[in-house]
Amino acid sequence: MEETKQGLGRRLYQYQLERFPLVFLLPTTLAIILSTMAVLEMDGYYAEWWKYTLLAVAGLSFLLHTRVIDELRDKEVDDVHHPDRPLQRGLITEKEILRVGYWNGGIFISIHIVLDPLSGLLSAGLLLYSILARYEVGPLAKLKPHFWLYNVFMLMQMLLLQLVAYAAISRTLHWSENIWWHAFGVFALSALVEAARKCLPPEEETAYRDSYSSRLGVWGSATVTLLIGLLSMWLYAQIPGVSQLYLWLAILPLLLGALRYANKPDKKGKYIIQAGAVLSYLILNLVLWL
Repeated sequence: MEETKQGLGRRLYQYQLERFPLVFLLPTTLAIILSTMAVLEMDGYYAEWWKYTLLAVAGLSFLLHTRVIDELRDKEVDDVHHPDRPLQRGLITEKEILRVGYWNGGIFISIHIVLDPLSGLLSAGLLLYSILARYEVGPLAKLKPHFWLYNVFMLMQMLLLQLVAYAAISRTLHWSENIWWHAFGVFALSALVEAARKCLPPEEETAYRDSYSSRLGVWGSATVTLLIGLLSMWLYAQIPGVSQLYLWLAILPLLLGALRYANKPDKKGKYIIQAGAVLSYLILNLVLWL
């Protein structure tokens, strides 16, 4: 194919468009940084903006690292069921994408060492967790056939990433209830995006059944996605001083997206529920910040 003859930079850019869309990841990362800053400042933990900027870069680096891990772990399955993906069609090679993963892991740890030795140590542990997930060591191999438990276990990385972020700024592991409510809210929001991403139209389902819609049906997957969004809202609502009205309004894009997808599960419906989830994700975090 013509695209395989392009330079590495151009191919990585195309890979980013398809598998690591910064157009969504940059605003969602910024929103999480802002709400993290807000909840830490409630407890008297203040930090310069450059530290939060580094935290955002570290977060994106880890997300790209986990994206690479997922690509390599699922390669054999994707070869059969998703042959149009970048790695499968030869846009990028295993060696190239593995190198990207290692670089991002190094960036992630280095930033956290600069921010605080404690968070540097924790970030190394989180990176080890992700690598164990890559090779499905120990209990992970047994969890693989259990779709829901396996997905929750993989998403735990997002909760741990958030805890490392708190440690980088607060330089402690002793946090108030506010911070813990926020941490579990961020975890639920990560699950929200994952659920919305796996609400597919019937023509995009595969025999591997790796989507929520293939397991729960169209209405079931839309309902679960909405319920996860409501759980996120409830967790944020436990933090004192946060506007309950604005939190409810923040769920409106998700509700409309879920209804559109459930009533008309075509390709446009898939994108609408994803957009609704991202908008609610952004607004919920901005409500906390404001």
